[in-house]
Amino acid sequence: MTRHAPASGSTAAATTPDTRTRILKAAQQLFRKRGYHGTGLNDILELAQAPKGSMYHHFPGGKEQIGVCVIHDLTDGLIALFTAGRARSAHALLSQVGEQLVTVAEKTNFEICALYSSFVAERAASPLLGEAVSAGYGQMIDTLAARLVQDGMPSRVAAETAQVAVALLEGGSLLAQARRDAALFRTAVKQAAALCRVERSPAS
Repeated sequence: MTRHAPASGSTAAATTPDTRTRILKAAQQLFRKRGYHGTGLNDILELAQAPKGSMYHHFPGGKEQIGVCVIHDLTDGLIALFTAGRARSAHALLSQVGEQLVTVAEKTNFEICALYSSFVAERAASPLLGEAVSAGYGQMIDTLAARLVQDGMPSRVAAETAQVAVALLEGGSLLAQARRDAALFRTAVKQAAALCRVERSPAS
């Protein structure tokens, strides 16, 4: 009997990513529509079509751990946009990434814009969510700052510029959601990109 255990375990391992991914996708969709506080574990499991046992197997920390993983996935997706871009400057890259974010916001009816802020609002009750969002913002700022330094901006100025640019993007997305107007987000993207323009000295 014990010889069959590895085979059974291998089958479970093969299906594990699918179940975990379904739970995270369902959670993100519900968090967007209802907020973190308004989403229950049973709602997530029902939408993901996953048994309760599988949820506790993948996320022993319950809804808070699911929320943290959703934040990590969102952050990884945003960082990937910055690192995969082939734009020749930080200014061009931010314009490109910003337009992609505006498109995603429109496709999700602006629901995705408030995800980070909804998690921050739960920080008092769920500190891990606040910490995950803080780390996510830090990664975005550091990634953009590194690109600015690559363009020739001094590191201290680059860090401050990246911080303001990310704040503009976040604020612009929330304003666009509140007003249901993508033009407001595009304006924020334009201003953030302008901050990231590095004037190069002419070659001597």
